[in-house]
Parts: sequence; C-alpha cells; structure tokens
Amino acid sequence: MKKQYIHFVPKADAKKIVWGSNLKEKASVIGPQLGLSTQQVTELETASDTLVTAITGTEVKRKDFEESVKARNKTVQDSIQVIIRLAAQMKSNENYQDSLGSALGIVGSTRIFDLKEIKPIIKATAYSGRVDITFNLQVMKCITIYSRIKGTYGWEKLGNDYESPYQDTRPLAVPQQAEIREYMAFYFNGREDIGQPSDIVSAVYGG
Repeated sequence: MKKQYIHFVPKADAKKIVWGSNLKEKASVIGPQLGLSTQQVTELETASDTLVTAITGTEVKRKDFEESVKARNKTVQDSIQVIIRLAAQMKSNENYQDSLGSALGIVGSTRIFDLKEIKPIIKATAYSGRVDITFNLQVMKCITIYSRIKGTYGWEKLGNDYESPYQDTRPLAVPQQAEIREYMAFYFNGREDIGQPSDIVSAVYGG
C-alpha cells in the first residue's frame, strides 16, 4: 500500500471559491482560538476574499485576456501563500484540533493506493518518424512500455521512462508499409513491473 498526501488547497477554481468563502466566514471565530492576532485574522480574511474575487472577477476583453490571466494567477498564488503561512501557524498552536482545522478547510487528506491494483493509463499518437506514448505516473516514478504488431502475440519491451511521453522511433518492420502498433504498459518500481497492465492502445504508423 502507498499513501499520497493531498494538499488542503483545492486545485479547481470552483472549489477554491467555496473554500475561500468558507475560510473568510470562519476565520474571525476560529482564528483567535488558534493564536491568530486581530491583524492576522484580518490578513487571512483579506487573502481569502481577494482569492475569491480574483477568480470570480476575471471577465475581460479578448485582447486583455492573457495579461489579465497572468495577473489573476499571481494574485491567486500570493493569496494562497498567505493562507498557507497562517494555516501553518494555527496548526502549531497548542489549541489546534483537526475539527477546527477541518472547519476552516485547512486539513489535507490521504489517498491510499494498492500497488497490486495500480494501473497506468496510456495513449498512442503517431507522428512522422515516431509514435508518442503518453502516460500518467500517479504515485509512481517510472513506467515500462511494451509493444507488438497488431495480430501478433509476443510483447517486446521498449524500455522504461520517467516522463511522458515515451517516443517509439523504431523503423517500420517492412519499409514503406504502414503497420498497426499496439502498446501496453506497467508501472515499474525500480526492480520489476508491478500492478495491473494498462489497457492496450494502438496507432497506425507509416514511418
């Protein structure tokens, strides 16, 4: 079994809005219980409010879009850093309890992976001179890629990779004759393949 820590800051903007609004609403009650000064409570409320406003207020003309998004992302990141800093301070307070942290939405969660069941997801896309096999790593660091020509049964190990995509640059089995290449993958723990095989994917490769 393997655990993956999930940070308390939501990734999706829609969830950040709900999270930030809840944090602002409860900061004045729970913050002082966990050692925040009046000034720090205000700072936390302001950061939470600014976070929500920055996300919900991004409606600009097309010509200003890129600049606006860049400024918005910086504002969101700055606000999150303030929240993380003050969350860490509250968590170190002697009065801190998980129930209070949960009420503020500043408690991360743990996801448990069964390494016997873990299964990669891959996709094959043919280009001129290569086939790209994209993959996800989840909590693993490496993957093993296998291939075969459609209609055959023996899998050929192409190699291991640590970063997507893996590039298959092998020449055609028969020059100038397109072929259907099938791919399959396992996660690799540094010694051996583990978990379940990925679904088999294919790509028509013409060289």
